[in-house]
Order: sequence, then C-alpha cells, then structure tokens
Amino acid sequence: MSKIKIIYGHDTLCGWCFGFTPTLDAFAAAHPDVDIDVVPGGLVKGERVGSYADMADYIAQAEVDMTRVTGRAIGQPFRDMLHREDAPLSISAPPSHAILQMKALAPDRTLEFAHAIQDVHFLEGRDLNVAETYDQICATHGFPRLDTDAIVGATEDTSLVAESYALSASLGIQSYPTILVLTNEGKLLGQIDSVYDLKTFEAEFKQIVMSKTVDHIRALMT
Repeated sequence: MSKIKIIYGHDTLCGWCFGFTPTLDAFAAAHPDVDIDVVPGGLVKGERVGSYADMADYIAQAEVDMTRVTGRAIGQPFRDMLHREDAPLSISAPPSHAILQMKALAPDRTLEFAHAIQDVHFLEGRDLNVAETYDQICATHGFPRLDTDAIVGATEDTSLVAESYALSASLGIQSYPTILVLTNEGKLLGQIDSVYDLKTFEAEFKQIVMSKTVDHIRALMT
C-alpha cells in the first residue's frame, strides 16, 4: 500500500479554516507519517477584495455559525479591527504568497506556519498586508525569514500565487476547508469536506484509507 498524503485546500481569510485548525493539528500530531500539503486556493480575490470594514456585518453573522459548529471563537481584537476607519484590506494573495514561500523554505513546517498566520489574524486582529506581521511570526516561532516585500506586493496575478490558485481549481476544490486524501503517487482516494470534529474526521479518513487497502489486497489476490 502506497504512503498516504493529504492536500489541504486552504485560505488564510477563511473563518471555517480557522475553526478547523485544532482538528487538523491534532490529526497531524497523531499521524506524523501522513504528509499534509497546504494549497492556498484564493477565497478573497477579484471583486471580493475590499476593506474589512465593508464586511463587518457579514462576518458577524458568519461567526455565530462558525463558532457553534467548530467550537472556536474569533478574538475581540479582530472584531474591533472590522470597525476601524482604517480597517485593512481583505485579500487572500499576501498570506497565500507567504505560505507558498514557507513551503519552499521549510515544507515540514508549512501547516504550522499557515495556522500561525490565521491565529494572529483572527485572534489578535493583525494586518496580513504588512511586513511586520510576518517578520514577527517568523521571529517568534523560529521560522525562516521571508521576502516580505514580495508578500505585501502580491496579487492573484503574481506567478507564485496564480499557480497555486490554478492548482486548487484543477483539483476541484470549491470551498474551504477541503481535504483530499491521495496516494503518494497522486491518485485521489477520497475527499473530506466540512468535518470539524476530530473523531468524525478520523473515522472518515480511516474509511477512505481502509477501502483502498481492501482494494489493494484484492488486487494482489487475483
């Protein structure tokens, strides 16, 4: 049986991905043999890009459902940020670029880094469009330093970002978080959508893997 890997269809600005963090962290700790590849997909791009202040009402409504389902609450500093006159721009490209840089520099820490970005954003209300945010994260957690000029200048048309968004689309990822379970050779075994309970997530993952194992054994016996 081939080694199993996971593609994590992710967006830093997705509150549901923020709510999913404890489940995926616990799963990753329990399955160090499973490679998890974070693929930024571009939730906030094109006409969706705009000031966070313009999205305050929508986010407040969505937060209620997200917290109820995932059990994870957004921090008050984030809520306060939404109502500032100088609220930052909501755009996925800069944090996507940061994640993709980290994937190249420290692939084994990419998931940790992606979650660290989300935590400072959703818990502390930190602006993901300024270099200081990424410099502080890297210094605090011992991540490699990033090219922050490239991060803050990134758009959906920046090659590194555009390639990731195109990959996400080619994989059929349409919402976040999405988990694709694959063999190490890239054969898709199954997909897990919108599961935030660890036991349920584990059960769905095992069902996908066990089904493939049974098929593999049957093939060997024929």
